[in-house]
Amino acid sequence: MKRVMIDLDETICTGGYLEAVNRYLHTNYKENEIEHYYVEDVMNPEEKERFLDYFYKNVNIYKEAKIIPDSLRVIEALSHHYDIYITTAFVDKRRVVESAIMAQYKYQWIVENMPYIDPKKIVLTGSKDIVMCEIKIDDKVANLKGYGEIKLLLDQPHNQKFTFEELEILGIRRVYDWVQIESILLGSEEK
Repeated sequence: MKRVMIDLDETICTGGYLEAVNRYLHTNYKENEIEHYYVEDVMNPEEKERFLDYFYKNVNIYKEAKIIPDSLRVIEALSHHYDIYITTAFVDKRRVVESAIMAQYKYQWIVENMPYIDPKKIVLTGSKDIVMCEIKIDDKVANLKGYGEIKLLLDQPHNQKFTFEELEILGIRRVYDWVQIESILLGSEEK
């Protein structure tokens, strides 16, 4: 059975972090207005530091996270044909100690929302480079580089700067939703 690495943030669920930024700044940014990978990059450096202090002491983004359409349904269907690993980074290099709380929040969210995933196959890491899977699904190009027979990049505003040609050189295919992922992985001979 082929192994599939699936990212959590901006791949399965979204929005909680943006909501925290909007609440902190008293703004109303929309996901398609943020071109940075790190949403807080809309702030100046001093404000960003204050936000990170506030964030790690007061916010669990998974309480407000929205499920990306069809993600949970498709992942459950994939789990009948593939060995699924939900693989999510939680270490923030800017706040190494404080960011440890994210591992707890992420784990709880996955267990509550994806009961069909074996808890031993929830990988909380600082680097996805250690995960060797035949299939990778992520929203960040850096997490898809290297080993993998099929590498699917879920389209998000922060990764749209990568051209088709750049992705093709890396062996990465851009996908636009989970129905497309379902078609690629369950509607083909890839199992």
